[in-house]
Amino acid sequence: MSVHIRPVAERDATSIVRLLTPIVEAGIYTVMQGPLTADDQLAFIRGLPERAVYLAAISSATEELMGIQDVQPVSDREGVFHHVGEISTFVALDARGNGIGRALMSSTAELARERGFAVLCANVRADNPDAVAFYKRQGFRVVGTAYRHARLGDRYVDEVLMEAFLQ
Repeated sequence: MSVHIRPVAERDATSIVRLLTPIVEAGIYTVMQGPLTADDQLAFIRGLPERAVYLAAISSATEELMGIQDVQPVSDREGVFHHVGEISTFVALDARGNGIGRALMSSTAELARERGFAVLCANVRADNPDAVAFYKRQGFRVVGTAYRHARLGDRYVDEVLMEAFLQ
C-alpha cells in the first residue's frame, strides 16, 4: 500500500478518532479507553510540546488516514531526560501488514533525531505480540516488563518496555 507521510494537522482530528475508535474498542491493542472525541483529539494536538513529533500516513490512492505515530518527551526534569521520547504507533486495523508502520517509523525517527531525541521508548501491551514484534523489527529491544502496569476496568495488563537508540 502506497502512503505519504506528513505532519498531523488540526483538521485530522476527526479522521484520527475514526482510525483509533475500532482499535480502542477491540480492547486488545492499546490501554487507551474510549469514548474518543474529535474535541479531545484536537486538544491533544494543540497541547503537544513543541519538540513532539506527530505524523500521519495518508493513502496515496484515497487520501484516507491509514496510521499515526507520535513521539513526546518523557520528562524535562533537570534536563537529564531531554534526549528520551516515548513513541506510540497506530495503524488502521484493515491496513496492518502493508508497511504503514515501517513508513511512519522511518520518517518519525529522522524527525525525532532532528528534534534532539536519541532514545525512543515504547510501552507495549504484553498480550499484543504483534506490536512487540513490530517494534523489534524497527530496531527496538525489550528492556523489561511492567507487571500489572495498566488497569482496565477490573483487570490488570502487563506492559513490555522497549527502547531503541537513534544515534
